[in-house]
Amino acid sequence: MTTIRRIGAVAALGGMVAAVALLTGLPGARADDLSQLRANQQLLQQRLDQLEQQAALGAAPVPPGAPSLAGSFPRSFLIPGTNTSLQIGGYVNLDAVYFSQGASPNGSSAAAPPLEGAPVVAGTTLHQTGPGALTAPPFNARTRNRYFAMSANESRFFIETRTPTAWGQARTHLELDMFGCAGSGGITCSNLNNSTNGNVPRLRLAYGTLGPFLAGQDFGPTLFLEASPTLFDFGGDVGILGPGRGPQIRYTGQLPYGFSYIVAAYNPVTGTFTPTGALENDSAGTGISGTNTAPTGLAINPTRSRYPDGNFALRVERPWGSAQFGAVVRDLNLDDGRFINKDYIGYGAGFGVHVIPGWLGFKRDNFGFNMFGGDGLGHYTSPTGTATNTWLGLATNFGGPAVGGYGTCNANTPACLAIDSKANAARVIAKTIPSWGFEANYQHWWGFASGLRSTISGGIMHQDIPTTLIGSPDSLPNGNAINYNKELITAHVNIIWSPVAFIDTGFEYTYGHRHTIYNQTGNLSAFDYTFRVRF
Repeated sequence: MTTIRRIGAVAALGGMVAAVALLTGLPGARADDLSQLRANQQLLQQRLDQLEQQAALGAAPVPPGAPSLAGSFPRSFLIPGTNTSLQIGGYVNLDAVYFSQGASPNGSSAAAPPLEGAPVVAGTTLHQTGPGALTAPPFNARTRNRYFAMSANESRFFIETRTPTAWGQARTHLELDMFGCAGSGGITCSNLNNSTNGNVPRLRLAYGTLGPFLAGQDFGPTLFLEASPTLFDFGGDVGILGPGRGPQIRYTGQLPYGFSYIVAAYNPVTGTFTPTGALENDSAGTGISGTNTAPTGLAINPTRSRYPDGNFALRVERPWGSAQFGAVVRDLNLDDGRFINKDYIGYGAGFGVHVIPGWLGFKRDNFGFNMFGGDGLGHYTSPTGTATNTWLGLATNFGGPAVGGYGTCNANTPACLAIDSKANAARVIAKTIPSWGFEANYQHWWGFASGLRSTISGGIMHQDIPTTLIGSPDSLPNGNAINYNKELITAHVNIIWSPVAFIDTGFEYTYGHRHTIYNQTGNLSAFDYTFRVRF
């Protein structure tokens, strides 16, 4: 009441001063100043209304020019003249990686490190044996070991604001890292080390909230970060449900006994394996005027997303840790723009738990566990969102050689599967792909040194791509489908030391195993040293 009375008194005093100035003819108080005085009075009233609202919310703004004060959340400060708290943070990171096995043939230090986990394992070079093996593999398909590179492109920064409102807290978060060299205004990841390494920023997170409502790019609702391992490797383990980050609209609600829930509409991605290659609805390069420029050898890209994915999560917080159940339902569509328009439903669920047992006096030790299973989950089966030959929801014979008498498909044929009638279109078959996976990790804090801890983790992911639709290795029009993965395994072990609270440094070993649908295999072994300073 005292604040409101003071605001009213100031408003009344302002009005009285203006009236006296006009009536008494004080210097400068001429008739042509009337509009200016009224404008000033209006601005004053607007400012007083803002002050009254802030007083009602219990948050007093910092006057302009006053020293900065602590904000409403850790490591933030109040912006003068507002009740908005601002935080600027991030870290500078250097990774030095030595691949003893499974090195990328043409790896660039700007593109390869610090990715050693799921994305690199998914595309690591294969041993050229068994079905589909090449008698003289091209240079890019040959396995080469003993490769070293350094990179600083995991370095990142973010800006976050929080403001109290009558509708709840309004929050914004913008975060960038330096993985944006590919496809950024013609800048590619090639030749960056020839002179000055010129990595450019890439969008990681960009979202705004108002109370329980969020819109923007954030981590997927089904991705349970608390149960994920603490690793230097930016690629991480397989076996976790949830794409890393993506555009979404979501609502978070609170329930009794420490439970909460998330309901979200998530950005859809329809992807399919074909006999000529893998593609998604945002894959570039479709055929133009009969010219084959599609990345899979198809004249068109038949994948389409018609509806947002439905995401749901139920979480509980307890003194011993936390747990989450997540579920996904999604529509996958194939459409050639003429005769084919088919929908397929993908679905699945996952569970994660993060436990701090407090056993044997180790109060900071913790372990996490994740598992998932479903049909047509696609990119939800990897939190890192890797290449299109890895995790897709569909498999189809679209583009296959001599399917239904469509003729032979080869590298010189623009339209590998000519759909020229409804009868021929009916011969196109697609199936959703079943998949499952799990991941486990444990972190131990060493008692003999402050800030010293180690994590050991491992994960497996399996999917059943029907080779009856893709074709045998001998019938494939090119070698793309030979690389489709059936199973991936990743494992990590590290030791991390924080000499001060905002610095992490240490060593990490990454192991990976890749098994394709035609039973070819590839292995990866990498050693990493990281130095990271947060701000």
